[in-house]
Amino acid sequence: MFILIGLIVSSQELPPIIKYSSAVYGAGNQNWMISQDDKNYLYFANNDGLLEYNGTSWQLYPGPNETIVRSVKVIGSRIYTGSYMNFGYWTRNTNGRLKYTSLSDDIKDKILDDEQFWNILKYDQWILFQSLNRIYIYDTKTKKMEIVAPKNGVIKSFAQKNAIYFQTMKEGLFEIESGEAKLV
Repeated sequence: MFILIGLIVSSQELPPIIKYSSAVYGAGNQNWMISQDDKNYLYFANNDGLLEYNGTSWQLYPGPNETIVRSVKVIGSRIYTGSYMNFGYWTRNTNGRLKYTSLSDDIKDKILDDEQFWNILKYDQWILFQSLNRIYIYDTKTKKMEIVAPKNGVIKSFAQKNAIYFQTMKEGLFEIESGEAKLV
């Protein structure tokens, strides 16, 4: 009986946890968000850019304009990132390195001064980039951009199975329907 209990207890050990210092991974000491692709590569929104870990080695890709990358989300074969006054996606080129494409360059005049993008969501064909002031909705089929700009900013946004919600100060919880904010 005791042998059986010992076997059960030892079979439920946790995998080892390895802590990497910024000196080991060669980037800034703050990681803001993490995402994983279907090959189990990990991507970190880091103070020095987009940090990639393939299980063996680390690779740092400086962010657009060499700014802090605040958010990251792998969606299909693209790695979407949000940073200081810029958002877009990374794709792997023929030599295996990541190349950045900005989605916000086309709407630079609409981005607010000092705006940073803290969250990225996917809903059907749309990719949403959330700052503390607005939500930018990119339609991957039409390549068009819509902007939801609540008067009291955006505290948090999140995706549910059939909807996108966001919270504002003083107003409450909103749902995005057809590119418009509707108070829930």
